[in-house]
Amino acid sequence: MFPYSWFSSAVNVSFIPIHLLGILYVFIAFNFRPSHNSDRSYLKEWYYFNCIFQLVLGLLMIPEILISLFSGWHYSVCQAGSLYTGLLSGTVVFIWTITKIVDLFETLLLLYDARRPLTIHIIHHFLSLSYAFTFYSQNFAIHRWIVFFNLTAHVFLYAYLSGYKILNRWTPCWVAVCSSQMLQLILPFIATLSAAAKMTRGTQCDANALGIFTLQIGLSVMILLFADFYWSRLQEFRRKNMKKLEKEQKEDTDSSKEQTRQESMSKKRSSDETAIFENDFPELRSVVFSP
Repeated sequence: MFPYSWFSSAVNVSFIPIHLLGILYVFIAFNFRPSHNSDRSYLKEWYYFNCIFQLVLGLLMIPEILISLFSGWHYSVCQAGSLYTGLLSGTVVFIWTITKIVDLFETLLLLYDARRPLTIHIIHHFLSLSYAFTFYSQNFAIHRWIVFFNLTAHVFLYAYLSGYKILNRWTPCWVAVCSSQMLQLILPFIATLSAAAKMTRGTQCDANALGIFTLQIGLSVMILLFADFYWSRLQEFRRKNMKKLEKEQKEDTDSSKEQTRQESMSKKRSSDETAIFENDFPELRSVVFSP
């Protein structure tokens, strides 16, 4: 058995210090700017080891997910069961909570690498830290889905940022990354709607109305922010690609050569847009998505 009661008390005691740390983090992230590029970047190693670590945690969480699914949807969203007290699941959930402190270090690496973290990146890390340390002791059953989907999405993201493009044989890697990041927000939001409906009908549920409502507001805001970010980036990459094609067409006066070029571009247009998206690596790497 995992000593959840003891760790839950410790997390409650650290609530105020953790949020003060979060405020300090936001201040540093918005205001600190290195004066020159560092000679050595540690970001790729950071992403690689984070990918492995998150993968291990995700695998250890699978038994809990399977048990909850076999027990029915109601159990998975309304009954915590052994989520917090089980040896494997309890350990994973607690470590996941602590990693939200460690994640702040990524921003320091970005600053050390003379990169400017995006506003959405900073907000995300602060909200993730606040959520993890606020809800750990609430014994919410829905927490199993938030933790598991977040670990899964991070595996895709960190693998991509470290150079290993998962699912690239079936779909462009940016599609896998964007889809996993959005689904880790959308699916838990759907679960909160189900839990709220069950509580409205008077069904026993390991949650409370205020907590569920807070989750719904937070997830809704993050879904809108991330969807807007991805859409605006994709539209910008499309515009860049179209301008590039128009410029090449104007410079080429040979009609036969122009026809060959158009046929080639029409065949490769999709992959070109993907390449343009992925060429924005310095900016994409500064955004790590999680609830």
